[in-house]
Amino acid sequence: MESRIRFLLLGLSCCLMGGCASLHWPWHHKAAPVTAPVTASNDDDNAVPPVVIEPEVDRRKITVPKIKAHDSELGINFGIMSIEDFDTGPVSSLRYDYHLTEDYFFEANYGRAKGGKTSYEELSGNVQLLTDAERQFTYYNVSLGYNFLPGEIFIGRKLAMTSALYVIGGIGSVKFGGDQNFSLNFGSGFRVLPTNWLSIHLDVQDIAIKSDLLGVYRIKNNMEATIGASAFF
Repeated sequence: MESRIRFLLLGLSCCLMGGCASLHWPWHHKAAPVTAPVTASNDDDNAVPPVVIEPEVDRRKITVPKIKAHDSELGINFGIMSIEDFDTGPVSSLRYDYHLTEDYFFEANYGRAKGGKTSYEELSGNVQLLTDAERQFTYYNVSLGYNFLPGEIFIGRKLAMTSALYVIGGIGSVKFGGDQNFSLNFGSGFRVLPTNWLSIHLDVQDIAIKSDLLGVYRIKNNMEATIGASAFF
């Protein structure tokens, strides 16, 4: 009798448990459906080409400036020259410079001065050793220059100008006293550029010749100091 009651209770318990499992209670959550992963197709013919986005940029028109290289300068100088044995007088000259680099340049000069009287002529009265035409001191030379101190000079706080100290040396010819003599010249100068086309020069140089004009064959030094202006082109 007792065994029948136990089997009855056990069957009833199983029925109740199955019924509870089949009911949908509020706290039960619905699981998301599982979908199969999408795989890419290996068929290249059916592949969609990528979209290329072209940037829209407004191009500016740029004008390249035509910067001219001003390697040559032409100018004129004025100053004084001390002609040995023949006093000191005014001198004027034309100059042409060609700048090979920032440091080196060639220079050609053509100048004229006039010699005065010697001390013997002044003391002797009417004695004239040279005619007026023979007293013309005419020279030309070709020189090589070197800018050894390029830089700037400042006038006040706002104005700066390009400048350079240079040395120069060369060879040439001098006509004086009816003779034509070979010459050597050497000196130094200072150049300043107020603008990009104008150059102001201060020059001092010695034009040396070997002459026997007064009876003794020796080297004569003719010192020249000038100031001038030249234009670059």
